[in-house]
Amino acid sequence: MGCKTVIGAARLAAALAMAHAPLAAQDAPRPRIDVLRIETRGPDVFLKFHLAGALNPELSKKIEAGLETSIRYEIRLYRRYRYWFDTYLDTRRYRVAATYDPVAREYVVEETLDKKPLKRTTTRDFAEVQRMLVARESLLAFRVGDDMPHRTLYVTMQARFDAGFLFAFIPVDGKTDWKKSQVFDVPEPKRVHPDRAPKAP
Repeated sequence: MGCKTVIGAARLAAALAMAHAPLAAQDAPRPRIDVLRIETRGPDVFLKFHLAGALNPELSKKIEAGLETSIRYEIRLYRRYRYWFDTYLDTRRYRVAATYDPVAREYVVEETLDKKPLKRTTTRDFAEVQRMLVARESLLAFRVGDDMPHRTLYVTMQARFDAGFLFAFIPVDGKTDWKKSQVFDVPEPKRVHPDRAPKAP
């Protein structure tokens, strides 16, 4: 077989792979954040969320093979206006990563918020690892400062993850659509009138 024939066959194989990759992606259900709920405790804003459809066979195989698998969540805080553009207030980046420790024969799940360590969990239950990757309750995402708006707030969230590999060596990064929470308020800070402020002796 000549050199030109070999090159032509390789190009054909690559073209066929490229053609089938989008079809496979279209056939698979698209991941989405199907739950995003807010709970306020004073100025603190806590999240409960769930990501559906992200744990495809590729992600599960990566975890079981000992490769680090992470899902990254971007969380944004806004103030809503009825007759004007909404105002962006703040952003948090929450990341959860899972690896398998073959020596200890257990999974390690590490959570970070804005690249700062948040929590480290070890377990031998693979189902628990999957749950921690895609769901969280009572995640403290924001603390609304005294100088920030306290009414008609809402949160949006997007998840990013490794959707698969193209030609076995080019990582394909996937992401969800933005999910919007309900509108909520946080208590206004108590302000002391100057005339009622305690006076120094």
